Amino acid sequence: MTTLEPTSQDVGVAAAAYPNAGETRRLRAGRLRFFRTIAESVGVQGPTGGVVLAPAVLASVSGGGTALVELIAAVAMGFVAYAFVIFTRGFNSAGSVYGFTGAVAGPIFGFVSAWTLMLVYVSFAGGIFAATAGIAQSAFGAVGLHLPWQVYAIIAFVLVMALAYLDIKISATVILLLEGVSMLLVVTACSIVLAKGGFDGHAFSSAPFRPNGVSFAVLGLGVVLSFSTFSGFEAAATLGEESRQPRRLIPPAIAASLALVAVFTIGVTAVVTNAYPDINQLSTAKVPLVTVTSKFVGDWMGDLINFGAVVSAFGAALACAVGASRILFALGRDAGPVMLRRTSRRTGAPAGALIWVGAGGLLMLLLFIHEQLANRAVALSLTYGADLIIVAYILVVIAAIIFTIRRRMAPVKTVLLLVGLAVLGYVVKATFVPFPAPPYSWDALAAAITLAAGIVLPLAYPPLRRGIRESPLLKAGASALLGAPGPATDD
Repeated sequence: MTTLEPTSQDVGVAAAAYPNAGETRRLRAGRLRFFRTIAESVGVQGPTGGVVLAPAVLASVSGGGTALVELIAAVAMGFVAYAFVIFTRGFNSAGSVYGFTGAVAGPIFGFVSAWTLMLVYVSFAGGIFAATAGIAQSAFGAVGLHLPWQVYAIIAFVLVMALAYLDIKISATVILLLEGVSMLLVVTACSIVLAKGGFDGHAFSSAPFRPNGVSFAVLGLGVVLSFSTFSGFEAAATLGEESRQPRRLIPPAIAASLALVAVFTIGVTAVVTNAYPDINQLSTAKVPLVTVTSKFVGDWMGDLINFGAVVSAFGAALACAVGASRILFALGRDAGPVMLRRTSRRTGAPAGALIWVGAGGLLMLLLFIHEQLANRAVALSLTYGADLIIVAYILVVIAAIIFTIRRRMAPVKTVLLLVGLAVLGYVVKATFVPFPAPPYSWDALAAAITLAAGIVLPLAYPPLRRGIRESPLLKAGASALLGAPGPATDD
C-alpha cells in the first residue's frame, strides 16, 4: 500500500500519470516553495479587500458581536478545511478536488466536484473584477481621477489575464506581494489605532466578542455571512503539480492560510468596531476601515489603505484565474478539446484553459456591467459563486468521510468530518430557508442549474464519461490514497 507520508518523489506523482505528455501538455513541476503555495489560498480569500467593508456589513446584520460571529465562522470552517488537509496529505494534482474525490467516491463524483469548484473560481474572478473596480473608483477618485467603474473592471481583467499567463512562479510572487503589502498596511494602521486608544479609550474592549443581547438566530446570519469570508482557503490544492513536495507543503498551506486570514480578519474587525462611537454608526459607514484610519492616523494613510484594498482585490482575481485554469486543464487532460491540454512552451501556464477561464470571468462581468454601482454587480456575481462553493465543500466532506471509512481511520477523524458536514448543513439552511428574494433567488437557481449540468454532462456525453472513467489521474489518486489499482466506479 502506498504510504501517505511525503516523499522526495511526491512532486511527480500526478504528472507521471501522463508519461506521453510533451512539453506543451504538462505543467512545470517543482516551481513553488511554501510561501508561493500559500499565496494562492490567501489570494483567493483577499483578506484586505474584505476587511475594508466587513465590520459595517456585520454590524448591520448581527449587531455588536462583529468579531464573535467571525470567530465562530472561522472555527466552523476549520472542520471543513480538515477534509482538504486529509486528502492533500495523500495526493495532489492540478485538478484539486477532482483528483482526490474522484479517486475515492467515483469519477462522476470527482467531475461534479471539480466542475463546481472551477466555476466558483471563474465566477469569483468576474465578481472581483467589479470589486476591484469599485474600490479603485474610490481610491483614484481621492487623487482626482474619476472614471466609470466599468473602465477599471476591464483594465483589471486584462491585467489579470496577462499575469496569469506568466510563469506560475511570477504569478504566485505577484499575489504574495500584493496581498502581503496590503495586509501590512492594515496591520500598521490598526496598531496605531490601538495605540491611540480607539473611541473614548475603548480600543481593547471585548465588546466585539460579546453577543450584546443579540439572539442566536441573528448571530447565525452573521456567521453564515462570515463563513463566505474564509472561502478559498483550499485554492493551494490546485498547485499540486507545481509545488515542491506538495504532500508536505499543501496541507500546511491550506491550514495556515485559513488561520492567518481568520486572525487578521477578526483582529481588524475588533479594532474597527471599537474605534466607532456605537454600532449604529458603524452599520451605516461606507468604508469603515478607511474612515477609522483617516481619523486616527491621517487622510494619507486612509488613502494608502484604499489602494491596498485595490491591490488585494486584484490579487484575489488573479488567484482565482490561476486556480480555475489548473482545474480546467486537469479535466481537459482526461476528456476535453485538445486546446484545454495545451500549456505555453514559454511560461508553462495552461494557456488553452486560461482562455476559457478568462472568457467565463469576462462573461460574468458583462452580465452585470450595466449596473450603475459596482457594489451591486459584486453582490450579484459573488452570490452565485458563494452558493456553489457550499456545494463544492459538501461534496469534498462527503468524500472525505467515505475515505476515512474505507481506510479504517480512527473514528475521531470521521466524527470531525461529520461535524463539518453538519456545519455546512446549517449554512445551507440559513442561506436558502426562506428562499432568497429576487435578484438573489436568480443566483440560487443559476447555481442549481449549474450543478445539474455538471451531473448530466458525463451521463449524456459518452466521450466525457469514458475519459474520466479511464482517467490516469484518478488511477494514480486511488493508488496513493487507497492502495487500489484504479478509482471507485459510480455504478
